[in-house]
Amino acid sequence: MIEPEDFKFYEKIKVPPPTWCPECRLIRRLVWRNEHSLFKRPNAEEGKKDLIISVFHPDAKVKTYDKEMWWSDRWDSSSHGRDYDFSKPFFEQFANLIEEVPHLALSDSKSVNSRFCNVSVELKNCYLITAAWNCEDSLYCNRVSRCKFIQDSYICYDMEFGYENVYCRDSSRLFFSLESEGCLDSYFLYDCRNCSDCVLCTNLRNKNYCIENIQYTKEEYLKKKDALALDTRHGIEEARNKFKKLWQEALHRDVKLINTTNVVGDHVYNSRNCYNVFDLDGEFQNVKYANWGSQGCSDAYDVGPGSGGNSELTYEGISIGVYNSRCFLGAIIWYSRDIYYSFMMNNCQDCFGCTEMNRKKYCILNKQYTKEEYENLLPKIKQHMLDMPYVDKEGKIYKFGEFFPSELSPFAYNETVAQDYFPISEKIAEEKGYLWREYISGSYKVTIKGKDLPQTISEVDDSILNEVIECEVTGRPFKIIEQELNFYRRFDLPLPSVHPDERHNRRLKLRNPMRLNRRSCFLCKKEIDTTYRSESEGGPKKVICSECYKKEIY
Repeated sequence: MIEPEDFKFYEKIKVPPPTWCPECRLIRRLVWRNEHSLFKRPNAEEGKKDLIISVFHPDAKVKTYDKEMWWSDRWDSSSHGRDYDFSKPFFEQFANLIEEVPHLALSDSKSVNSRFCNVSVELKNCYLITAAWNCEDSLYCNRVSRCKFIQDSYICYDMEFGYENVYCRDSSRLFFSLESEGCLDSYFLYDCRNCSDCVLCTNLRNKNYCIENIQYTKEEYLKKKDALALDTRHGIEEARNKFKKLWQEALHRDVKLINTTNVVGDHVYNSRNCYNVFDLDGEFQNVKYANWGSQGCSDAYDVGPGSGGNSELTYEGISIGVYNSRCFLGAIIWYSRDIYYSFMMNNCQDCFGCTEMNRKKYCILNKQYTKEEYENLLPKIKQHMLDMPYVDKEGKIYKFGEFFPSELSPFAYNETVAQDYFPISEKIAEEKGYLWREYISGSYKVTIKGKDLPQTISEVDDSILNEVIECEVTGRPFKIIEQELNFYRRFDLPLPSVHPDERHNRRLKLRNPMRLNRRSCFLCKKEIDTTYRSESEGGPKKVICSECYKKEIY
């Protein structure tokens, strides 16, 4: 349902109201965002025959440059510019453009010594982390900000020395924990605040030396913790299974809205006047239908993942949240303003239908215009999109104001974060007109099976760096790198026996859907909105309203 204030917003940014529901609009955007599916494909740089790592599958009809080439002055994306053709729909012309202009293999900006990182900004000494901002010495993470020395974590902020954490913040030496804050030297915590030296605890506040919520002296605690054998793979797995049961029996707050005013959503901090928003880390105001962002955002609709970044007046975009203003209907737009229907733009202004541009302005389909020419042509193109819309294979109509058609995305559905948050089968993908590609492993000779790895890190020598390990869940091969090995040794953690992608999938299962459901408070029976699934779908039993939560926990 479109509210009166929504029409005011659409009028303010001069776009027509949407014709798709919010969830369908979100999925349509997600199909254009590949965060962590990586492939080897040819380098399109002239004279080069090497293979590079890219988010684009080798079968995708695009060209790619490595990071050094893309950011260099050795090429100019405007050399691929072309005149606007008023005899063809805009999206048809844009699809042709993105096939011809070389794309940045991995979208990474202002990073140092960070390999295989994507949709990331300002990283240092990182490896295989995605959708990240201002992190150092971190590996295998997704959607993290302002973190140092963390591994295998998802949606974490201001963390250091953490491992296998989900929705945690402001903590140090925290491991295998969920939705905990301000904690120290602890393992397997759920919904704990300001706790230290605790293991397998839930709903605790300002405690230390607790195991399964039982208070011990320091000496008793250390003895019982040693008995859990958290330095072994068997001990970790037993603790993980016990933690699942503890989580099921814990109290669960309906939604996590911290220091917010007039906000509807979940996992939102320090924000006001926001509706249907999820995973926003502070200073968001007057925002609707947004997900995953940090560093502040105002006056925005249908943005994310990758919203925020001190941006304003943004609409229908993914990763358009790094110091942007008036950026609409695009993907991966940073430090820019007045951009429409563009893909991968950095430090640009006043561009329409462009791709892979850096420090450009007054461009349409990558062709350079004068300010006067641009301002004269732009309204004609918008009207043309209304008069001659694009029609996809399913018969869906795309006029000015609609996001990119899903069928034009260079990514397959199962390569994108659409599959992370709205998983479907290959059959359903085909029925809906989405592209689907099966994963094909490279020809690696496995030298050790994950299940046969040593139980403790003390049994591992540097020769492990030369081993090809077979994931004990998927069978996919993976390796341990030196930076990773040093981390396990530092914190006496056993080697993982499953592939990094499978570890990521395991963390994704710990998050709730980005959808509010109606159910009754377990204690007072009041009707509440929550992102937790029903009990029949595997959700917890004790979901309670905010008022009951405060009474029971504090």
